[in-house]
Amino acid sequence: MLRLRPRPAETLLFTTLPAASLEPNNSQYKMTYSNILRASIHVGSNKKAFSSQMGNEAERRGWDEKRYRLRNAETEKNNHYNYSRKHLNFEIAKGCKVMPLGSNPVPLNERLQMRHDELGFRPYMDAKHPSQIAKNSPNSLVNIIFGGDHEVMKELAFGDQEIDTSDPYADNSHIKLMPAITDWAKDTYRFCCRLWGEENIIGFDVHCDETGVHAHVLTVPMERVRERGRIGSKYVHKNNLDKVLSTREWKALPKEEHAYYIKSELTKDSVERVSYAKVWGETAKDKSKYLSDLHTKYYNEVGCKYGLQRGIPYDELSPEERRGRRHKNKVTLEAERQAKLAIVEAKKLKANIEAETAIVTEQKEAAQKELKTAQSGFLAKIFQPGKYKNEEATRLKESYNAGVKEATNSFIKATGLKWNGEPTATSLGQRFRMIWDSNKSLSQELKSKDSIILEKDAKIKSLNAKVTTLTEEVNGLKYRLTLIDADAVDRLQTAKNAEMVRADKAESELSTLRSDYERLSRKWNEIWNEPEYNEAARKVKARKEEETRLAEEAKREEQARENRRQTVLDSIVTNGKDSLRSFALTDRIDFNEQEAKSIYYGIMAIAQKFGFDLCTKNGVSSAVRKLLEGLSWNGCTSFRMECVTNWTKLFAENDNMYDSHAINNFICFIDYMSCSSKTNVTTGGSNGCADQLTNWDGTQKIGLEALPKKKRGMSQ
Repeated sequence: MLRLRPRPAETLLFTTLPAASLEPNNSQYKMTYSNILRASIHVGSNKKAFSSQMGNEAERRGWDEKRYRLRNAETEKNNHYNYSRKHLNFEIAKGCKVMPLGSNPVPLNERLQMRHDELGFRPYMDAKHPSQIAKNSPNSLVNIIFGGDHEVMKELAFGDQEIDTSDPYADNSHIKLMPAITDWAKDTYRFCCRLWGEENIIGFDVHCDETGVHAHVLTVPMERVRERGRIGSKYVHKNNLDKVLSTREWKALPKEEHAYYIKSELTKDSVERVSYAKVWGETAKDKSKYLSDLHTKYYNEVGCKYGLQRGIPYDELSPEERRGRRHKNKVTLEAERQAKLAIVEAKKLKANIEAETAIVTEQKEAAQKELKTAQSGFLAKIFQPGKYKNEEATRLKESYNAGVKEATNSFIKATGLKWNGEPTATSLGQRFRMIWDSNKSLSQELKSKDSIILEKDAKIKSLNAKVTTLTEEVNGLKYRLTLIDADAVDRLQTAKNAEMVRADKAESELSTLRSDYERLSRKWNEIWNEPEYNEAARKVKARKEEETRLAEEAKREEQARENRRQTVLDSIVTNGKDSLRSFALTDRIDFNEQEAKSIYYGIMAIAQKFGFDLCTKNGVSSAVRKLLEGLSWNGCTSFRMECVTNWTKLFAENDNMYDSHAINNFICFIDYMSCSSKTNVTTGGSNGCADQLTNWDGTQKIGLEALPKKKRGMSQ
């Protein structure tokens, strides 16, 4: 079985047990292995929150080759992420559409928050730590991993292509994904939609770049309940159904008017809410039963189709088997898998060696038998030479006499001679010479006829060839005649008549269409002669020209705005570099407040220009390197230059000054400045403060808060 990550022991898992080969009759993907092929459903631990880092891992968002190497370096987790197979990953979107992994522009954690907002779910926050979720907050999501036997999933994804999924550094860029894995993923996605609702499936990501192929499913547990609170009665007028009163209004009426109203009971509507316990079970026993039923349903709907069997339920196992079901980490599972493969290869090698040994043994026995036979004959020749010589001479004489007799009889039979008594070779030769001398004239005549016979043979061969050709032609004509029956002419005539009728009908329809076209053309010309229609056409044309002009102006304005935005960013970057240059020419060891603010905003401006992510250390380091590029160090020593460079990096990477709130405010400020024609900005106020950006004339600009003061322990 394929287990992808270490999980809590409460999760139900299926293992692969040795058994006979399995070939399901109702499966369109039939596979044969020496083990029972199991499906695996891994339900992760209860979740109260979902970070963007977890979502980026599931969607491989922002994962480059360096990120893959770092993850594989975690040897204690036994990771095998292969960067060359990243392009094979895919996801199933709404409507069961197959898309490359990470195609959705909205990250996974944001999609989850949007669904929570739709359901009105708010987690409980910790009173002592407002930024953390309280421990008693309800579970709001479930992470499930669907997979199966390693070899089955490998064949579904890659077919018969040669690939080693356990080597994270192998070049698998030439590997192509087979359609069988997408069929399995679609069936699994439909199974999840039927069970939990498609609107609650936040993500369905299939990973083909790890050791085993599997799918991550992120779901929100949701149930429908009746609305809370009391619901009052309504009183409807008998003669006017639109007149509806509440209970209080009905009681305020005179008693004689109460009879004119009918009391109507209202029912509560059902609403959706997040509830992990109601879906997955309130107690451990209920959760265990739900998981067991989940395995059964998955086998009945999906697993049986692909030859993936359901494991034996935990309650039906013996104590020894239950102890074997203890949770194992990925390292142990990988070692067991490699050991099983080694055992299978050893058995194959043993069988081959035994077969070769049997063949060699047979050959040895045959050689020994031949050797014994040869030895017995050799010994007979050595120890009984007289007897052997006499037997050999007798045998040769008998063979010679039999050959002479056979040749003589054959010659007599061929020549047609009649013989009295036992013929011998000598008497036969004398008789034949007498006959030959008497028939010399006949022999000469036969020789003269040889050329004539050869010519006749050639003519006969040519005639035979012509006869063969004519026979084939006659057979072909006979076959074609068999294809033509007596009704062929009638059928052709009927088909011709039908075509004539269809042609006449088409001609009639064409005439009708021509007349309609001429009528509509006349009507169209008459309409265009009316001044109202001419005025309407002129207005439509003017409107289209105006729309085109407005679109072009909007495009030009958008380009101008982007140019102004780049100018604003360049101005802020220049201010940051100037402040850093001024600081480098001093002998101070720390930035003052104005210089810190200028450098801070300069780094943020560079991140906006080049698309660096300031929420990560790599993004901050890249922005700092870009700020230091092209900086003039004239008048500074190498030691001072190195110190300033290190202080700048420490200042930028100290704690986490670039949170999403500050970045969003900075973006709002840049957008505001790009809408104005004044793009000259500075990072110092008219009163010498550096807690906000200002215009060229010293007036305050909106959009940024004060820079958080950070303690810096820089020393020379």
